[in-house]
Amino acid sequence: MPKALILGGGLAGMAAALQLRKAGFNVELWEARSKLGGRAGSFVDQATGHTVDYCQHVGMGCCTHLISFLEETKTLSAWRRHSTLHFYGPQGNHVPLKASAILPAPLHLQKLLLGWPGLTLKQRLEVATAVHKLIRLKPTQELDCQSALEFLVQARQSPGTMERFWATIMVSALGESLENVALGPMRKVIVEGFLASRSAYEVLIPEQPLRTLFGEKAANDLRERGIEIQTNRSARRLLFEEGRCVGAMASSADMVSQADVVVVAMPWFHLHSLVNSETPQSVKKVFEFAGELKASPITGVHLWWDRSWLDQPHAAIVGRLPQWVFRSPWLDEEPDSLTWEKCAGKSHHYQVVISASRELPRDSNKLVDTVVDELHELFPASREAKLLRSRVVTDPHSVFSVTPQSVQHRPKVDALLKSNRLALAGDWTVTGWPATMEGAIRSGNFAAHACCELLDVAPPALPADLSYSWLARRLIRHSFG
Repeated sequence: MPKALILGGGLAGMAAALQLRKAGFNVELWEARSKLGGRAGSFVDQATGHTVDYCQHVGMGCCTHLISFLEETKTLSAWRRHSTLHFYGPQGNHVPLKASAILPAPLHLQKLLLGWPGLTLKQRLEVATAVHKLIRLKPTQELDCQSALEFLVQARQSPGTMERFWATIMVSALGESLENVALGPMRKVIVEGFLASRSAYEVLIPEQPLRTLFGEKAANDLRERGIEIQTNRSARRLLFEEGRCVGAMASSADMVSQADVVVVAMPWFHLHSLVNSETPQSVKKVFEFAGELKASPITGVHLWWDRSWLDQPHAAIVGRLPQWVFRSPWLDEEPDSLTWEKCAGKSHHYQVVISASRELPRDSNKLVDTVVDELHELFPASREAKLLRSRVVTDPHSVFSVTPQSVQHRPKVDALLKSNRLALAGDWTVTGWPATMEGAIRSGNFAAHACCELLDVAPPALPADLSYSWLARRLIRHSFG
């Protein structure tokens, strides 16, 4: 069988490796870090000895490729599915939202509109009008080039509705501020993430560190399947013969690996490292163009307390600086680190997520003070807890910015395949999804299938998308005429 070399061990590279191996390829995967998982990873806090995720990652019920990947790598059981979303208004009022037990989609989430905290009756009617207009939009590439904000202005959404409803959802789901978001991704989130299918809105939250799930358990599953994984190995340059990519050279020890097809599954902001004087112009052009994608930062504020103060596993906050709060269930225990014995009692870890965090204070202590003050206002029980330790982690390249201009910088996974035998994978490629775990895994699956077609190998079946409800199909079919 043919050999595939995959450069990059993030979710896109892991998904591509799994699909190619299932198709019978000999697969070799290079990862520059010591663990697989890419940006979906964890770090060990030296003061506590705790393994903590860089930033909280969640999936949704509509993420069928992600769920399938977790099932195949035997890690799905470590993700808890939540059918109730816990929203908190600007004044701390708790509004649990759950789908109706009897109404079909999209009516199943009527409580999402009726119970959304901080909105007046007039603003709820505004939201309903805009959602109806979104459903009537046919999903085309042109929507990715239009501004979501301009659409909402034309739909007569008031500033309060923009701030408390649309901005809250878009920043959390897309990692970008509302004024920068394209219309296509917004429709994707609202229609396919909430309205079209009954279980699409449900949230999957990991109950073990991402490093354990992806870097260890999923990686071991790939190894057991016969995939050769080389960690601490980064690609220095691609090898070409008559324009075709025939392998890669590693940055250390001049290690060379040849293959029938190469999949570049590196982040878009690292593609430039593979460009040199021997790179074909077609490859150089695509890499340089993709490298112009803008990034949006996400900040995780890690807080350790001497007691638990949030009864729910998560909190989605409307109209405040903290956008999400998550508990880390695997850290609600006595720590083992000797350095942690200075802090009496149990340690309870919470992570506050702030997306599109460009304007945050550079002083970490000041940011922590601001976040803690807001948590005290929202959650009275937190006032009785003692903050033991804090740490701020910001990834400036956490996601690419889903602006109307981004679509022209996202190549197809097979853009270089026929001419250069080079496939592309990453959430930054054309997947039909924004920068998410689902988008990354879809790109790997699509890249693997494209390689199979090129070499005339039967590809494995891909997961199906969630089916629209009968009512959603009727509404959308009627809207499209």
